[in-house]
Amino acid sequence: MDKLRTWALWLAVAVTAVAMAVCLGTSWLISPKALGARIASLQADPAAVPDGISQDDLDDLDPSDFGDGSLDPPGLGIPYLALPIGLLLAIYVLMALSTVIGHRANAVVNGVVNLVGGIVGLIVGIILAIIAFVALLVMVSLFLAVPFGTLAYLAVFGFFNVGASSVALGLVLTFELAGLVLLVVAQQRVLGNKRLMVFAFLNVGLTFLTLLLHSIVPVILVSITDALAALITAIVGAIWGLLMVIGGIISLVKQLNVARAGSGPVRQRDPAEVTTPGAAPDDVGRPQSSG
Repeated sequence: MDKLRTWALWLAVAVTAVAMAVCLGTSWLISPKALGARIASLQADPAAVPDGISQDDLDDLDPSDFGDGSLDPPGLGIPYLALPIGLLLAIYVLMALSTVIGHRANAVVNGVVNLVGGIVGLIVGIILAIIAFVALLVMVSLFLAVPFGTLAYLAVFGFFNVGASSVALGLVLTFELAGLVLLVVAQQRVLGNKRLMVFAFLNVGLTFLTLLLHSIVPVILVSITDALAALITAIVGAIWGLLMVIGGIISLVKQLNVARAGSGPVRQRDPAEVTTPGAAPDDVGRPQSSG
């Protein structure tokens, strides 16, 4: 049980990195129809349009009404998942690095990465939350402004490639679960690291939530629920980043105190002990005696 399988640990890092890459790649891989094609689809299927919109209103729609820089459906939910997955990936990388770098460097790098990564995560999370909130507010406002605002919403945001997004989210979910299984295979002791388990399953939960919000509403409303999922993900990412900052500060302060006390090299850490967000180094787990 105490034996570390480094191959499984590095595979966990690899599949988690792939999950993050899938999230970031959806912005380029999943593209909506051209605006003119979206308007033509609306005009051909008026039954899908909410009450209060007449056929004459639909027939009056023209791509030129929206200008050359008209927006496409935002598709924020999947790319935003890259933030919490990236923060979890940083923890996995720290665990893997602990097998190849020196004992003293391991503890110091752990604190620095948590501090710097947490600050980046916090700032990015706040910025992304603002973007998602504004997008959500704009889309809801347009949709409720019958008839002309609703028409604009339907033309610009009323189409979402639910099938492609479901495939992408399925892949992300698969890679996340594979990374978690490989982490446990690498060393079963990580199951006792409650904070790490919470954040790993939180990532899975956010992915599942995004998939659910893409599935429970009509297609014309998916852009709104997608922005809601993105907002939740960004808020969670920002909080996670804040906890990493706190954990990194605590870790660095403890290492400085050890150095000032002249206690010698920083003690060796087991990969299962890598500091998780918001946890002081000694709170995460302690090596078990081998006998």
